[in-house]
Amino acid sequence: MKSKPAVLTIFILLALLPVKVAVGDDEVVTPPPLADRIEAARTAGPFDVERVRERDGLRNGPRYRGATIYYPAEKVAADGVEPPTPPARLASVVLVPGFMGPERSMSRWGPFLASHGYAVMTIGTNGPSDNPDARGAALVDGMVTLRAENERPDSPLFGRIDPDRIAVGGWSMGGGGAQVAATLDPSIKAVLALCPWKPRPHVTHAVPVFFLGAENDGPAPVRKHALPHFERLDDETPKLLYEVRDTGHNLAMNPRYAGGDVGRFALAWIKVFVDGDASWLPLLEAKPDNASRFLLESMPTVDSPPVTDAVSDKKAA
Repeated sequence: MKSKPAVLTIFILLALLPVKVAVGDDEVVTPPPLADRIEAARTAGPFDVERVRERDGLRNGPRYRGATIYYPAEKVAADGVEPPTPPARLASVVLVPGFMGPERSMSRWGPFLASHGYAVMTIGTNGPSDNPDARGAALVDGMVTLRAENERPDSPLFGRIDPDRIAVGGWSMGGGGAQVAATLDPSIKAVLALCPWKPRPHVTHAVPVFFLGAENDGPAPVRKHALPHFERLDDETPKLLYEVRDTGHNLAMNPRYAGGDVGRFALAWIKVFVDGDASWLPLLEAKPDNASRFLLESMPTVDSPPVTDAVSDKKAA
């Protein structure tokens, strides 16, 4: 039986879902207040989380070392409250660590994003000092594995992965590698560049990039890495740079850091540019009080949302 906190959590999450109101013959969807939506995006989502590892049959890609896929599962109904059902087709994210970081250094991101309805693959690197170019290739190889899992009959994700909606991301050298991946595979829908490290930062691509920066980052100072990356992207590429005041390089290790705003921006970026859900734009445009730098350019609008290959989540009746 579920505990009272678990029941309360389900009630809160259900309360934050859009409210549908009939107006004549039309149905108007009223979103919850922005402050409530921001708070919900800072915390775990409405789904339980399960995992698939290489020992379960997951492909072992040649350009990375070690992998885990976290994916959403329906919670058990509590006290007559029916929990929401995970999407029938899952968008995905592949995440790679930074210099000397093992796969597990990204492990807090897996459950967080999966609880919000995504398949999240964390990978290691063949060598702990692999450069950003190698990490970019590793991310693209991870995408091959995600798509293969969609085709593997013994996988719990068989037929559930949307092969056309995949984002990539990484921390430090992995954040630089995520930008490299966008130049290698233009099918990538979004990039999460978390405290990115990459000298000679000019890259040319059209994939929307979220940059997370730490004001006191020693290994990857924003002015030498994230900011030049931001400035040298094509003018037409949607981009956001959020630098957090009085924080260091490990800011990107946990989506709960900065009061949960680290996770909030990453989640909202995926919602907008992978799912094509423009209703999440206000969560990206709301500058947090803890921001020491906050830049947005070439962003879509509610009237002109990004074009994605998103498919309906509704199951056949």
